[in-house]
Amino acid sequence: MATHQQPGPQGIPDHWPVTGQRVRLRDWRAEDLPVYESWIMPPEGGGEHDWQKFDGPFYPNFTAEGAQRWLSTLREQVEAGTWPDLRTTAVIADAADDSFIGQVSWYHWEKPSQDDGQGSHVMPLRSLGVSIYPPEYWSGGYGTEAMKLWVDHLFTSSDSHRLDLETWSGNVGMCKVAQKLGFTEEARIRQARKVRGELHDRMIYGILRTEWEAMREAGASSSPS
Repeated sequence: MATHQQPGPQGIPDHWPVTGQRVRLRDWRAEDLPVYESWIMPPEGGGEHDWQKFDGPFYPNFTAEGAQRWLSTLREQVEAGTWPDLRTTAVIADAADDSFIGQVSWYHWEKPSQDDGQGSHVMPLRSLGVSIYPPEYWSGGYGTEAMKLWVDHLFTSSDSHRLDLETWSGNVGMCKVAQKLGFTEEARIRQARKVRGELHDRMIYGILRTEWEAMREAGASSSPS
């Protein structure tokens, strides 16, 4: 059974990490970085890693220089231990041995605007990300549980009224995860992505806090099978 944290005085969870049956969401550690490096550095023989064929394949992959710059920034943060109370990124670890298998993230897609004094402003849109790198973990419910734990954590620990998830129609697995966790397909921008010569749709999913609360009350938020 997943471990769910209770909010503290300012809405920040009293404990972290969050552990499920298959995966654990936790902070980055120094020993994670060489493993992560092996998954984001360009393969020695050329080409790309298997995960990059599905995770935003229409965006450029890391160059060696870009990967090392990002690793240097992440290493500094790991060494300093300066994580925000509400994490914007976390490691996905195998719950069996705590080994690094991927990461989750949370970032502003559109930041809120100032209220005009009449109750009108842009609401924040925050998009979720989940990446699991070893192909042997792509089945068996690891990604579904990681995303579920992350959604539960963010709604429990923040005041966000909605969460968003963007993917593409060729990533059938991610589309199924979104639907399984109660996300609604809110936009299908047709033929907006081209992957290996074929046109695909840009897919945008969303879930409201009220929908998430209703699922929890109905017991639909139990650990995925």
